[in-house]
Amino acid sequence: MSDAVYYYMPLFKQGVSVQFGQSRETVSHVVIRRNAMRVYLVGHETPVHPDMLTLEPTAFSLTRVPDSF
Repeated sequence: MSDAVYYYMPLFKQGVSVQFGQSRETVSHVVIRRNAMRVYLVGHETPVHPDMLTLEPTAFSLTRVPDSF
């Protein structure tokens, strides 16, 4: 098989620590509505657009796996 290809992107999920402005915050939950993603932070009532947050990207490997019969 050929070498795997890796893609890097931020993975927003519950409990992840993110940089919001000058402070570190924790993700409470993520909502996707009408093709827009919003991230809710612990202790904040209003959602935040993901572009306002800084998070170390996660590496994803996309490989094709044959079906088993």
